[in-house]
Amino acid sequence: MHRKKAYRSIRKHGAGIRQSVSVSAFFDEDDVHHFRTHAKKLRALLRWLGKDERTLPPSFKEIYRISGQLRDVQVLLKSMEDRREDYPAFAAWLRENASRLQQLWDDKYDPAVVRRLERRLREPKLKKPTAGRLQSFFNQRVGKIESIVFLPAPADEDLHDIRKELKDAYFVYAWGQKNDCAGGNDQMPAILQQLGERCGEFNDRRIALVLLAAYLQQEQEPDAHKAAEALREHWEEERLSCKRALLKDLRAFAENT
Repeated sequence: MHRKKAYRSIRKHGAGIRQSVSVSAFFDEDDVHHFRTHAKKLRALLRWLGKDERTLPPSFKEIYRISGQLRDVQVLLKSMEDRREDYPAFAAWLRENASRLQQLWDDKYDPAVVRRLERRLREPKLKKPTAGRLQSFFNQRVGKIESIVFLPAPADEDLHDIRKELKDAYFVYAWGQKNDCAGGNDQMPAILQQLGERCGEFNDRRIALVLLAAYLQQEQEPDAHKAAEALREHWEEERLSCKRALLKDLRAFAENT
C-alpha cells in the first residue's frame, strides 16, 4: 500500500512540473517557484526510494539549473524591493540578467523534456517505504550535516549543500508522517523545515554577494560603482552575522539529534 502511495506522489509532482511550465507566463516568480518545489520533492522521493539514479533526464536537469539561476535573480530583486534598497543601476543589471536567462530557457526548453520525464515516472523502480528506511535516509543526511558543521571553517557553499540535505530530509519526513512511516506527533519535520529556511536565507545572502560582485566587475560609472561597493560592505556584514548564528544552530541540531 505504501509503495502505491509513493507512486501516486511521484506522478503528482511530475504533473505539477508539467502544469508549472505549461502556463502562458512561466517566468512569473510564483510559477518558477512551484516548478522548482515540485522538482525538489520529486528528487527527494527518488533519492529515498528510487533504484535508478537516471530517472531524471539530463535535459531536465539542464532546465532545472537555468530555472535556479533565474530564481536567484528574482529573489534578490524582490528582497531589494521589500528592504527598500534603491540601487537603480544594479537593479537594471539584474533585470537584464533575468531577461537573458528567460531567453536561455526558451532556447533549451522543449515540451518533450517534460513528457520524457513523465514517461519515466509512470512506473519507476521503487523500494518499499518503511519507517526503518525513512530513519536510515534521515540518519544519512544528519551524518553529512555533521561532517560539514564541525569543520573548523565551513565554506559558504558547504552550507548550501546542508540546505539540500535538510530539504530532502524534510520532504521525505513530511511525506512519511502523512503515510504512516513516522509518528503523527513527531516534531522533526517542523525542525527540519525551520533550519532549511534559515539555510535558505543565508544562501540568498551568499548569492546576492556573488551577483553583486559580477555587477561590480562590469560597472564603469563611478557613482554607481561607489554605491554598489557600500552595499557590498553592508551585505557582507549581514552574511557573516547570519553565518555565525546559523552554524551555532546547525551544530546544536547535529549534537542533539
